[in-house]
Amino acid sequence: MDEFTEHLCRGIISEAANDDVNIVVIPVKYIDREMKDIPDLYEYQYKTNVANITSKNIDVLIVSADTIGCLATGEKLRIFMEDLKSRNIPIILAASKMDGYPGVIFDNKTGIKEGITYLIKELGIHNICMLKAPDHNEDAAERYDAFKETAEYYRLEIKPENVVTTNLSSNCREECDKLLDQNPDAEAIFCANDDIAIGLYKAMKDRGLTPGKEIKVMGFDNSNSASLITPSLTTVDADAVHLGSRVFSMVRMLLEGWDIGEMTIPTRFILRDSFGSLLDKENTDQRILDKQFLEQYFYRIFFKYDNINRDDDPEIFLTFKTLMTILIEYINDQTYSLERVSFLKKKLNDFFKLDALKYTDINLLLAYIERVKIAALQRFDNYERKCQAYETLSAVMTRIVESTHYDEDEYDMIKDDSLFTLKKLVEDSLAFSSGRDENYSEILKNLYDFGVKNAYLYLYDEPIEHKNKERFTIPDHVRIKAAMTDGDIKVIPYYDQIVSVDKMFDNEFITDNKYNMVLMPLYFRETLYGSILYDLTDITYKSGDFLANQYALVVRIIDRVH
Repeated sequence: MDEFTEHLCRGIISEAANDDVNIVVIPVKYIDREMKDIPDLYEYQYKTNVANITSKNIDVLIVSADTIGCLATGEKLRIFMEDLKSRNIPIILAASKMDGYPGVIFDNKTGIKEGITYLIKELGIHNICMLKAPDHNEDAAERYDAFKETAEYYRLEIKPENVVTTNLSSNCREECDKLLDQNPDAEAIFCANDDIAIGLYKAMKDRGLTPGKEIKVMGFDNSNSASLITPSLTTVDADAVHLGSRVFSMVRMLLEGWDIGEMTIPTRFILRDSFGSLLDKENTDQRILDKQFLEQYFYRIFFKYDNINRDDDPEIFLTFKTLMTILIEYINDQTYSLERVSFLKKKLNDFFKLDALKYTDINLLLAYIERVKIAALQRFDNYERKCQAYETLSAVMTRIVESTHYDEDEYDMIKDDSLFTLKKLVEDSLAFSSGRDENYSEILKNLYDFGVKNAYLYLYDEPIEHKNKERFTIPDHVRIKAAMTDGDIKVIPYYDQIVSVDKMFDNEFITDNKYNMVLMPLYFRETLYGSILYDLTDITYKSGDFLANQYALVVRIIDRVH
């Protein structure tokens, strides 16, 4: 239920839109984790989700192995994968590399080498350190190799104390402190992912150090957090949506009988404030107001605009170049008029109509316009002209922000209303006087309030006690207590409830239309009650874990009063 997983799923679902397939997301969280310093000591129950997978209910299994195995040893990850392989289901890896398994991976090295080269060639930095991930993670190991290879190419000495190994989360304070203590003269730190960089930010702040000033910081992933954190994080864009679409194209080939192997997709270096681009405002890059560099800036800002788009749809670049040329000429000749500003806004609207924003992230584009504004104000001596330029460029930024406010308000309104009904659901369940099966339909009614139209509640005959590190064996069958198909909710009579595990994703109540759903475990501490299968929607991505926990609480209450 993290950002990478959401984007991966969206990419898979988008590519599968025209294919006759059903997609079920099966969250596992972590296949192994030390149960300390985390709020949910019972999250290990998510691993029981794997027991629902059989060769009779799944045709192809996509596994994001390095995501769910990021805190496990290489040996444990291999054992986990071999268990899946023993079920005789074709497996394709997503953003993971392992001998014997086909899949799609990122070309980690290209973006990293570009970023390290920028530090050395453009900023003159030579004392570069790294917070790396454990070597058993093939993806992360490649990032370390890219760091070493680039350093060796530029003849930089990387000493053992310049590199510290940590996990792939922001909970890495001890390792950040160790690296900073060992390298008081560090000029830049490359982090194996954005989460580690966010942990480094916290450690630096406590020492009075500002990323981008005293130490340049670079991450990897281009997560939303990277663009929103202050200062914004320089990173490497690994487009999980694009990766997901390539993964499903490989699934399609497999289903059509083709031999498949390994596919690699590119990464891109994304320059932001943690390399000092905006912090040192007196030295703002003056090339930003030079029309000769517009192409260079375009491809750095609209980093998702790849070679295919360059050849097939050049209009986006040409419109950007026209827009920025008008803006730069306005700044350089300092001639202001309402007609000129109106014409500038028209060209900006033309640019938006081309759907150009999908090729960048909003904060990177705003950072670029902010740099243009800073450089512009330095060229105006007249106070009135400064104000006019400031208002014009601020209006451009406002227009960009307004164009991205699509459905957030609507989502927040739905969420607020639905959370109220969820609170009422839990309160009402405490008042249940008997554990009748009819009560289970309240859970599906609540999901309907969240915009879910299809949901199926599966429970075991009896709750199962399952402790951490125990092997979980699912019963041969489950009971479907309630079903919602296209918004129509049914309470299933007791003698019609038995469903084979092999039919969990294809029971008699499931819609004939193709679907995308998620299977969430229902547990309370060490007790497992069953699972709930329901539509994969925006609310699921953002609050699915929380919803499943609340529904499990209701199931527990009904079971207790039964």
